[in-house]
Amino acid sequence: MLLLIASVSAWSGALWLYFGAAYSDLSGTKFPLPDQPLEVLGSSESVELGSLQGEPYLINFWASWCVTCQTENKFLHEIASENIRLVGIALKDNPIDAEGWLQQFGSPFQLSLVDSTGTYGERLGVQGAPETFLVDRDGNVRFHYQGLIQPEVWQSRIRPRYLQLRGDSP
Repeated sequence: MLLLIASVSAWSGALWLYFGAAYSDLSGTKFPLPDQPLEVLGSSESVELGSLQGEPYLINFWASWCVTCQTENKFLHEIASENIRLVGIALKDNPIDAEGWLQQFGSPFQLSLVDSTGTYGERLGVQGAPETFLVDRDGNVRFHYQGLIQPEVWQSRIRPRYLQLRGDSP
């Protein structure tokens, strides 16, 4: 009986994460991005995300091995069409595979980076792909969403926070 209860609890939690997704409102905090350079995809250059200050932006962790990321990518193109800065980080991915994936499905990102070992993601608390972070104009994480961004999630949970950080009304 105990095994049945544990199993039902585990599956319920997994389904909630998949369909409801987990998110945390960090608007009352100032959680700075980790100081760690990340490789620009397809380049020998590297960037520290904390240096991208001036306007809020989204960081989206994705991977070529992530089936859900293919679905999310379509909607990320719509978000990018709203002039919202998106930074994509290929999580625990081979740079060649990640580049091929972006060529095949298109890139909604203004900046594409790779976290081959996953250490940057671990420092942010990333558990898998896709996961998205909202970063304010000073380089502080203000919101974290685990799971597939769908239109209703974007409209009700993320977009209003983004507009507030940008100084626009939702």
